[in-house]
Parts: sequence; structure tokens; C-alpha cells
Amino acid sequence: MEDALALDRALSVSVNNIPTALQGFEAARRPILEKLVAGANGSAIWYERFAEHMRLAPVDFAMSYITRSGRIDLDRLRKLSPHFVDHFERTRVLKPPQVNN
Repeated sequence: MEDALALDRALSVSVNNIPTALQGFEAARRPILEKLVAGANGSAIWYERFAEHMRLAPVDFAMSYITRSGRIDLDRLRKLSPHFVDHFERTRVLKPPQVNN
């Protein structure tokens, strides 16, 4: 849907010049595409090391899973799930996780 809206905007700005409109569309959507691809790649790398992650304590596994794509940082997660982050921070002081993303 977002692509359709961006294409409509680009075409309305450059209605008589399709190549320019398509360049505008790509310029508008490229950063979003790159963010999605980077997140997918980060997630794929996480899954390649799944067996290692399974050795983590449950809370560390959960944090690793939630942050695997790099699209959710601790501040954003704190807004979404403050109780989980509080629990994670309390238990992390006791025992650091064994595996990084």
C-alpha cells in the first residue's frame, strides 16, 4: 500500500515525465527498502545461529529474538513492554548472556 501511495505521489508531481516520476518514487522508497532488507538479513543471520541461542537463559533468548533484526532497540522495547525490559535488566545484572546477535 505504501508503495502505491508513493508511486501515486511521484506520478502526480511529474505527470508528464515518467522517468523522473520513477526516480522520485525510487528515491522515496529506497531508504525503507534498505531498512527492511537489513532487518531481514539480521534475522536470517540470527536463525543461522539458532542452536547457540537455544542455550541462553529464557529472558536472554527472548531479548535476542526480539532484537534479532536490529529494528527494535531497548528504548523502543521499553515503550512497548516495560515489564519485560525491567525483568531483563534485573536478570542481566546477575548473569550476562552468552551469545550476541
